[in-house]
Amino acid sequence: MYQTVGHQIIVSYAECMGVPLFRRRIQGSTRHQKLSYRTTPGDEVEDMFILLNEVKKQIPSITAVSSGAIASDYQRLRVESVCSRLGLVSLAYLWKQDQSLLLQEMITNGIVAITVKVAAMGLDPAKHLGKEIAFLKPYLHKLKDLYGINVCGEGGEYETLTFDCPLFHNARIMLDESQVVLHSSDSIAPVGVLHPLKFHLERKAKSNSISGNDKSNDLYRENISSVFEVQGENPLECKAPCESVPEASDLVEVSSHRLHLSKTEKADTFSICCWLQDQSEPSAGLQEDLKLILRQIELQLQGYGFGWEHVLYIHLYISDMNQFNLANETYVKFITQDKCPNGVPSRSTIELPLIQAGLGGAYIEVLVANDQSKRVLHVQSISCWAPSCIGPYSQGALVEVKPILYVPETSETTEETLNDLSGVMTPSYFGFQPADWHDSCIQKFVIHGKICAVVLSITGAVALKICSDSMNADWSNGNHRNYLTEGQMKRISRFCIYVLDKFIMENGFSWKDTMSLRFYYPPNLHVPLETLSLLFTDAFKELDQMSGSAKVGGKSIFNLVPVLGAGKSAACTEDIITCELFARKS
Repeated sequence: MYQTVGHQIIVSYAECMGVPLFRRRIQGSTRHQKLSYRTTPGDEVEDMFILLNEVKKQIPSITAVSSGAIASDYQRLRVESVCSRLGLVSLAYLWKQDQSLLLQEMITNGIVAITVKVAAMGLDPAKHLGKEIAFLKPYLHKLKDLYGINVCGEGGEYETLTFDCPLFHNARIMLDESQVVLHSSDSIAPVGVLHPLKFHLERKAKSNSISGNDKSNDLYRENISSVFEVQGENPLECKAPCESVPEASDLVEVSSHRLHLSKTEKADTFSICCWLQDQSEPSAGLQEDLKLILRQIELQLQGYGFGWEHVLYIHLYISDMNQFNLANETYVKFITQDKCPNGVPSRSTIELPLIQAGLGGAYIEVLVANDQSKRVLHVQSISCWAPSCIGPYSQGALVEVKPILYVPETSETTEETLNDLSGVMTPSYFGFQPADWHDSCIQKFVIHGKICAVVLSITGAVALKICSDSMNADWSNGNHRNYLTEGQMKRISRFCIYVLDKFIMENGFSWKDTMSLRFYYPPNLHVPLETLSLLFTDAFKELDQMSGSAKVGGKSIFNLVPVLGAGKSAACTEDIITCELFARKS
């Protein structure tokens, strides 16, 4: 985890930079060796926790930690773990940057660093130890071309010690005497280190680079150039991010009719959705609503023998993005790295018109899979490469693009076909007959026998065709969603189920293969969510009575999601209803 070669010189950095230096002798060892770190007594990472905890006590205004990780997830994740526990922000601006460009940038910006360890093919301790990176740059690029080494040493090829840089305002370090120690005389990749024996500081002319008006200068004005040796054992864990999750008895009482659930029926991969619904009962606030919903989903997962570690993806819908921080405070108490050893679930957070639709302040959908091979890239550091994520999730910005699915083009998927389904007769349900214009309403993607995805758009023009006997011919010329009657919506809901059923049956799927089914609708449809829910529920019941194909268990398999608008493109979001179905064969 740490570089120790050349540590004798680090004490002089305080005077060179004019800032206090906190240091601690490493007492732990590498006990937790998996990629994602979990708090482990006696691990070397806990030394960093103790050290930074003391820095926070001495300088309470410290808010962030900067680290130089370029390619290592192992180190980055451990720094992030400590920062998360201490309420600090991890800064990793070098992470994932191009190493060739980064090496040149360091040289250009006046960083004088020498090699103090070499351990790679082509690097000879006798020739290359103690050399500046500016001198070695051409040779490092030659080794990259020959052997594929990391020119910044991120593969352990070499380690450096900085003697001067723009942050050294007061002095630079001059090495007077050193000793080369050969750790391995391997003929291919010998390992050698350079131990500093004597050095001195060379004072610099007074610099105006630190302004007297710099507020950060006040942090260390009294303790400038001081060195603090930090002792002690690991203190108690920070309370803020580790508060216990409230039990059901601790939560606000909620009537069963207000708490709504839906779940798809697949046993290995399924979705669960939970929301609060009761227009006559006001929301208790975002945090209370979110606690109730997260706890209910947690109980549902436990009932099926699952936990948060089985959740792949979470849709978190909230009524007001200005309350994001409040939502996150609650969220991180339920979903933690400790509960998800293979990585926390990815998450999208979206503001929806929930209150306008008569729902509570929060609405959550989770995608669950009984698959322990899940691997995620969880980034909590602020970097130039990845979005800043301040909690256990993956977050977008003002606009988020959600991939529906990804399938690699392999011979297996391209050659596999189902039996010929062209002879399958599509029955007529709800009084609908197959028609060519039905296909114009849908966007679809199918890999036969594996997965299928379909988006069905019910525009005003489509609604006119569905309800032609009860609508005027000019109904679709404008936004007339306000004038839909319950009878017309009943007809539209049954058309949606008819087309979706026709599509999945023709492609060899069934409703039990459904992983997610969402109906997006605008609140200004002026059809209450309870009514819409009942219409679609009744449509499924009727379909099952007619065909026996929709036996999907006791809970609804669909989610009704209120949105400001939806459609086939960003320029046309006037759909009355948008249906999104995703199914997969086991």
